[in-house]
Amino acid sequence: MNEKKLLYTRSAFVALLLVALGGIFLWLCYDATVVNAIDPTTSSAVNSVTASTTIQASRGNITDRYGRLLVTNKAEYVVTLNVDEMGDVDQQVQTILWLMELCKKSDIEWNENEIPVSSSAPYHYVSRDSSGKETKLKNIRSAYESRNEDGTITETRLSRLCARILNTDKFFWGSVYIDADHFIKNMSTYFRLDQLNLSEKEKRQLLGVLYSCYLRQGASDRVLWTDYYFAEDVDIDFITQVKEAQRPGVDIIPVSVRDYKTPYAAHLLGQVGPISAEKWEELKQNPDNTYNMNNSIGLSGVEAAFESYLRGVDGKEKVIRDPSGNLSKLYDPAPQIGNNVTLTLDIDLQQAAEEALEEWTYKLNDKQGGSAAVVINVKDSSILACASYPTFNAATYSEDYKELSEDSLLPLLNRALLGIYAPGSTYKICTGTASISTGVNDLSRTINCTGRYNNHGTYQKCWKTSGHGYDDLSDAIRDSCNVYFYTMGTEIGIERLNKVARDYGLGVHTGVELAEAVGVNAGPEFAESIGGTWYSGNVTSAAIGQSDNQFTPLQLASYIATFVRGGVRYDAHLLKNVKSSDNSELIYEHESEILSTVDLPDAVRKEITIGMGQVIEIDKIPYFKDLEASGIKVGCKTGTAELGKTKRYNAMFVAFAPIENPEIVVCTAIEKGGYGADSSGIAAQIMEYYFSEEATLERINAENQLIS
Repeated sequence: MNEKKLLYTRSAFVALLLVALGGIFLWLCYDATVVNAIDPTTSSAVNSVTASTTIQASRGNITDRYGRLLVTNKAEYVVTLNVDEMGDVDQQVQTILWLMELCKKSDIEWNENEIPVSSSAPYHYVSRDSSGKETKLKNIRSAYESRNEDGTITETRLSRLCARILNTDKFFWGSVYIDADHFIKNMSTYFRLDQLNLSEKEKRQLLGVLYSCYLRQGASDRVLWTDYYFAEDVDIDFITQVKEAQRPGVDIIPVSVRDYKTPYAAHLLGQVGPISAEKWEELKQNPDNTYNMNNSIGLSGVEAAFESYLRGVDGKEKVIRDPSGNLSKLYDPAPQIGNNVTLTLDIDLQQAAEEALEEWTYKLNDKQGGSAAVVINVKDSSILACASYPTFNAATYSEDYKELSEDSLLPLLNRALLGIYAPGSTYKICTGTASISTGVNDLSRTINCTGRYNNHGTYQKCWKTSGHGYDDLSDAIRDSCNVYFYTMGTEIGIERLNKVARDYGLGVHTGVELAEAVGVNAGPEFAESIGGTWYSGNVTSAAIGQSDNQFTPLQLASYIATFVRGGVRYDAHLLKNVKSSDNSELIYEHESEILSTVDLPDAVRKEITIGMGQVIEIDKIPYFKDLEASGIKVGCKTGTAELGKTKRYNAMFVAFAPIENPEIVVCTAIEKGGYGADSSGIAAQIMEYYFSEEATLERINAENQLIS
């Protein structure tokens, strides 16, 4: 009986134990699968990550003010190399040689220009710009060391690479910096290229690729030093041959590249390209740097100015193997597309400006120089068009660079922002304003122009040698009377004249987000800076826009916009707003900033405006007839800027319309283009388009279709 009871007791205990263990097991399953289920984004912690690839994020789109697409992205395929997976040195060399031969047969260019050595013998160390143009380094040491702004020394990539892979018993040169010829010879020895039947050119090409691969191989900051982009934009036939060969360390991945949707505004939109060696060293020093070596970066124009908005955030594609051996892909983190940038440009007006420059420039200057045109919105100084001629196609910039860079007419120069020109008589509006604001003149005063002016015993001529007779301020603007403004300049003095000029934005930054020339205000300060001497009598030439005065077309347009606005100078700008990639979030909206103000009483502005409104008639300018017949009256000022003793002139022209309630200001400049009035046809053509029924309807329709 006791034995039976004991058996029951033991059986009950075992049963209870089994129930308890079963309950614990069920709870653990529930806890693992429900309570503490592994999120897919963290599954790599318990599963095996077999491969990890950086996925480059697409850049944001660039549109004009009405949402018209200017720059977007397209997919291309690139060949990447990772020598860590290629095997030993001999296998690496054979794989790269095979790829190079395949590229030759397929007429595909490969990348070999990171190595800071010239492309052909005799070799020397070089630096390269974004287009690949080589500049010989001044000394050998600069190839191995760079001096920072604080005076400290930083090793270059070449120096660190040599220390990492070449400082061995097989290949050693100690601490002595060797010249480029010896560097190439030592590299050839290290990679055993002398055992191969290669020409000198083939050796140099191969070493260029190996150098780039080894920069990335074994680096401590591997997350930043990604696989090397060997060849870009490869076609399907090339992809097929590479895939079929199954060469270790060779992969083909999709990337996003810029796609230009307009042939216009090339100087403004700019270029995207690989990060230069110098820029990479700078980026690496920033603890918050998120670029890697294969990233593209804005190099110029809008792409560079708004890089922080346009650039996306790269992601990671991980191939996960679970305990059962199954493979899956995971994006951790997922790539984030860059923000969309809306410019103030009206691309149709930009087209009209570029076409006008192309039509008129060489007719007027017989290919002796270029030209520029700027259109500014009077309301807020937003830039509606900003054209330079000759120009180029942004989509084929890299292919065309050599030809463009060697062109004597400088098609790569953005003359609208970087060209500086004597303003000629367009400056007389500034002198007229200064004469009133400084108290040396009033609206009732007249000056008798006899055709010449006695400047301390030296007689300076008016352009009309017979003289204009008695002119007040309005008449002097209309007649562009030199004697009137010689007189005013002498009485004002250069310091007070320059003060008003700077308030107008002449010789100072306009606020535009792109690189611009500052220009020059004539006076003692500038004269001394170039080793010259300023004499008080020089003020007469400065007062009519000559002497050392030099300004950009954008500055002149901003100056006239400030005048018609009553003396308030806003920042000229190209950025309208920034939105998220799906346009759901407004990230930035430009608000105009007052940079300076000019003492410009309304009565003075009206008198000068009357004079500007009579210029077309007095100068017998024929190009505005149709525009004025349609009810659009134009105020303008011509400028003929002398070019030393060459008997040639830069043709300057500024205009605004409608004269009663101005909407736009146009400034044009033609190098060696003759008299200012000769170039007025460009401004007339631009204005005719802006005020045309077609353009007005397009703007209305575009405003109704703005991206939300």
